[in-house]
Amino acid sequence: MATVKLLLQESIKNVGRVGDVVEVSPGYARNYLLPQGLAVEPTKGNLKKVEARRQEIEKQEREKREQQARLIKQLEGKDVTMERKANDQGHLYGAVSATDIAKALQADGFNVEAGDVLLSGKLDQINTYTVKVRFAEDLETDVKVYVAPDAESKASIDAARKASADAAKAEEGQNA
Repeated sequence: MATVKLLLQESIKNVGRVGDVVEVSPGYARNYLLPQGLAVEPTKGNLKKVEARRQEIEKQEREKREQQARLIKQLEGKDVTMERKANDQGHLYGAVSATDIAKALQADGFNVEAGDVLLSGKLDQINTYTVKVRFAEDLETDVKVYVAPDAESKASIDAARKASADAAKAEEGQNA
């Protein structure tokens, strides 16, 4: 399959960093990278222009990484409580998403995006979950998420548990 060599003017996830000469498919180059101004032909003049920009961006990335490292330290041991509507068995009417968790952390003053929150599965029951917040391979921490029922749901869950406990006692009394 044919490829095209391009010089990246911006860092692109899963492709390369600023100043890298990458090989991409002609369609990706023609339809996305070139029209968006994310890449150019790797000529000597373009290489010089991008090299100066690369140093500036690397400095910004270092600063961002330092901020993320501080944020990871602050997030260690952090917990988030989410109140949701649930049926009487404790199943949520809508699962808690990474966006919901990121918004809750943002409300507490943490600069976390939904893409930084990694869910191991669906958060669709009243329970305690552990989710990962990851900025880079070596910058991650666990955050506890408590999914609690809202007041109305809690009342129906408690009523259902009491009813099942009463039924179990009644059945036990008949068997004796």
